[in-house]
Amino acid sequence: MVGMSETTNSPTPIEVPVRTRGWQSMVMVVCAGFMCLAQTAFAAQRFGQDSAVYVWMVFCMLVAFAIGFLLLARSRYPRATFVAACVVVLVFPYDPILALMALTALLARRNDMKTTVRAIVAGGFVTLAAQVRDTLRPPEASIWHMVFAKPDTGSQYGTDLIMLADDRTIVITAIVAALLELAIATLAGLHIRSRALASLATAKADAADAQVAQLKTTIDSQQLADAIAAEAHDTLAHSLSLLALNASALQAESKKLAAEAGSLDAGQLAGQASRIADKTEEIRKQAAGALDEAHISSAGDRLCMGRVQMARLVERADLPDQL
Repeated sequence: MVGMSETTNSPTPIEVPVRTRGWQSMVMVVCAGFMCLAQTAFAAQRFGQDSAVYVWMVFCMLVAFAIGFLLLARSRYPRATFVAACVVVLVFPYDPILALMALTALLARRNDMKTTVRAIVAGGFVTLAAQVRDTLRPPEASIWHMVFAKPDTGSQYGTDLIMLADDRTIVITAIVAALLELAIATLAGLHIRSRALASLATAKADAADAQVAQLKTTIDSQQLADAIAAEAHDTLAHSLSLLALNASALQAESKKLAAEAGSLDAGQLAGQASRIADKTEEIRKQAAGALDEAHISSAGDRLCMGRVQMARLVERADLPDQL
């Protein structure tokens, strides 16, 4: 689907997503077929059954039963449906309601100023032509003349049809009615379009809000991870400080043992060596704990620095070779 714009005068046609319920389409099909059938029935009354025009009228009546189904294509092909409806109304003696319904569908589904203006002009011409065409027929074959005819008069009552208004008044009334029908169809199409655009804007706003909420959740999770990493760094720094302190103490004891090795007997030397070994094991456990804390941290650079510092502290221990 083509992207939407904020204005309705885009240089290219823009499709508007309009959802139509099935029962609405069926009502439109029935109404369009009935009105076209009624117009054809009135128009056929002035022709004899043995004339070729009467055969044409019978054909038009048969087509009128199915012509309303043309509106079912308005969702996928609104422009083609409107053009076909206008041609059908001009060629066949049909009511312009078919073209007006197609006009409403086109205006609702195309957010383009040029298309809107052209469709309204074409729909207005077809509507005026169809209504004036009906007023120019003989009174017995015209719906508008029957509207202004005196009740209980006409060939079905065995009398002449008595008109309550002259032909000029009937034509003007038909023109005004055609303009009103055109205005209603136009306003209905624009209203449906505006509602569809509003729904689309609401859907986009909801999607944006959902994305913002997701980003906020991600940021909150990142902040929590950063807080955990900071706590792990603090714990790691404390562990490294203990390692440095114990390593310094171990180094001092090692140097002391090396200096007094000549004056100590074997038992004392073994005791000193055992204490140094215990101290070394304690430093090893502290180093292992610091490594575990470093794995919890999410900062890779600090983790590497911690490992380097631990390696340096172990090197600084300077343990005797005999241990």
